[in-house]
Amino acid sequence: MMQPIPAIQLNPGELEPEEQLDYLPLPKEMHTFELPVFPEIGDLKTYQQAITVLDDVQTLLHAASLEKVAKLSLDHLTGDEMTLIQELLGEGEVAIQFQNPALPEIQETRLTGVWWARQKQGEQWQQWLEVAAIPEAVIQHTFANSMRPRVELEGEAAHCNAAPLITELLEASLQLEEGETVGSDKVINLSLLPFTAEDHQLLAQYLGTGETLVLSRGYGNCRITSTATPWIWRVQYFNNTDQLILDTLEAARVPEVACAAREDLEDSAERLQEIKELLYA
Repeated sequence: MMQPIPAIQLNPGELEPEEQLDYLPLPKEMHTFELPVFPEIGDLKTYQQAITVLDDVQTLLHAASLEKVAKLSLDHLTGDEMTLIQELLGEGEVAIQFQNPALPEIQETRLTGVWWARQKQGEQWQQWLEVAAIPEAVIQHTFANSMRPRVELEGEAAHCNAAPLITELLEASLQLEEGETVGSDKVINLSLLPFTAEDHQLLAQYLGTGETLVLSRGYGNCRITSTATPWIWRVQYFNNTDQLILDTLEAARVPEVACAAREDLEDSAERLQEIKELLYA
């Protein structure tokens, strides 16, 4: 008669490494809107130009169009008024950088769709606010000097996984250049494709690196980079531990994820009203 196999009790610390459960870390933080801490400002009458700027931003938010950009110069403000505006509007989740140092420095305020911008003119800085889905400089300068590459794939390159993808992206780029649409903006998920290092190298070789970088913080991070090919963007999503979780190429004038939506502008108008009410309280 066979003897029963004895049961062996294992403590959790005795498990082999490959047997232990491995969970992704839970999210550590989310960036949410918070009302600013109001500085000691005394008599509001001495900040009348700053108050007018806030009123003008409110008006522009209510009338905002996703297709238009409205600008408000800040050059006329005194140092104290500028400090007040900066403390009230703060910094938001999105920053925009350009390769060309002559182009503006841009940072979103804590109000989505309201952007800080400044640009050096000689020895002076010009500063302004923009109310828009995306700042004007992104639209005007991102692909101003870009060129569509000639594709001449030979040998092994002609048969790699990236070859038909390059052709497809260039066709979408040409459609956008001619004013046509590409459906709901063509998005290619590279994370799902059997790409090798050579495939990625070929993509980089033909598409190139462009002018504009958009960095968005939120639940994780999103990095949006223009290529040197008109209307082609690389959009990469990272989790809160900076691991790449989604890698895409997108044919669009500007990827939707980089832009403020209509609901964002409406929400920002309400938040600015709250800020102004507390300011007058």
